[in-house]
Amino acid sequence: MGKLSLTDYEAVKIPVPWGYISGRWYGNRKERPILGIHGWLDNLGSFDRLIPLLPDYIGVLCIDLPGHGRSSHLQSGMNYKKQLLNVERQRLGNYSEPPSYTLPQLGKVMAQGSFNSVSPDLAKHLLHRQLTKSQLYPERFYFSRDIRVKYYHYMDIDDGLGAEMARQIHKKPYLIIKGSLSPYLPARNNEAISILAKDNPHFEFYEVEGGTHHLHLHAAEECATYIVPFIQHHRPPALNSWTITGNGDNNIGKKPKGFLAWTKKKRSKL
Repeated sequence: MGKLSLTDYEAVKIPVPWGYISGRWYGNRKERPILGIHGWLDNLGSFDRLIPLLPDYIGVLCIDLPGHGRSSHLQSGMNYKKQLLNVERQRLGNYSEPPSYTLPQLGKVMAQGSFNSVSPDLAKHLLHRQLTKSQLYPERFYFSRDIRVKYYHYMDIDDGLGAEMARQIHKKPYLIIKGSLSPYLPARNNEAISILAKDNPHFEFYEVEGGTHHLHLHAAEECATYIVPFIQHHRPPALNSWTITGNGDNNIGKKPKGFLAWTKKKRSKL
């Protein structure tokens, strides 16, 4: 079985009322794809290192969320804050640009902005879809994403709500891979994780030792060791064998020896 190619994709533009959502459809384009959705302030480049590690019989549609990457900026009517009016700009006559940087500087900006979750050498995977060449300074670039996406109200989920959401997943296949250094899914979320582990035989949980929030970039190989068997088990190649219980081809759908519904593995490769 082969792997997906990062260069074999169809560029996609999905019409929306305010413009379009940009994306790349990798691999199988005859069947419904797996949808890849990146995180806040990132873009589909987040999956650049993971895509070539996935089996080639599937299709993966990665999108840039509105205002991110090459998707249209957010529609008018979004609430603005006063602070947005004070964004520093470089001006020349009637022409203005956002702050611009050299490519080495941009790598450092990405690292600092992500609290070092993305290293400068991996920042290129996120930069290639959100830069515009400066017309004022030929050796510089500026971020072309919608600046409004930087400003949002952080919404924390109440513990009780998180637990109830976990119950509503029921027995649907569900995989979580967490970086040990990531601030997300802290200990107080253990109730929701425990509910999934107890009630859902198709739930899997793994922790990557030394992994940050962007572990799918810097630890793509280890992430793939968990993702590929999960896909092969719950979505094997033959369409008539797709099943929630994995009753497809025995060799493809079989779970690895020692598999547990809730498994936490730690490795020190990073």
